[in-house]
Amino acid sequence: MPLLQNRNYFIQPTKEGIYILLIAARVNDAQASSLVYDGRDNALFLRRPHETILLDYINPTIHRQLLESPFVEVLEINTANEDVYRNYRVPMKRVDEVFVA
Repeated sequence: MPLLQNRNYFIQPTKEGIYILLIAARVNDAQASSLVYDGRDNALFLRRPHETILLDYINPTIHRQLLESPFVEVLEINTANEDVYRNYRVPMKRVDEVFVA
């Protein structure tokens, strides 16, 4: 399974404490998605079967709160005009360690 690296993303909490992941839109719809996270610098966004996106260098100030979140709202952004292309909620899957070779 190819691992796509994505440094052009943004994770931000809302006033209600819901975490939003802004990421560039992909061609295909998301399917059976989840966010795999260990509370450290990296997370794996399992967007579709056989499509995993590495989210590296997560801001240290949100590690603990992000790990405790039951889900993340994903907004896929059309990079040409910055419109929201699609949005959906994905569950958070907590793991002991996200291993990135």
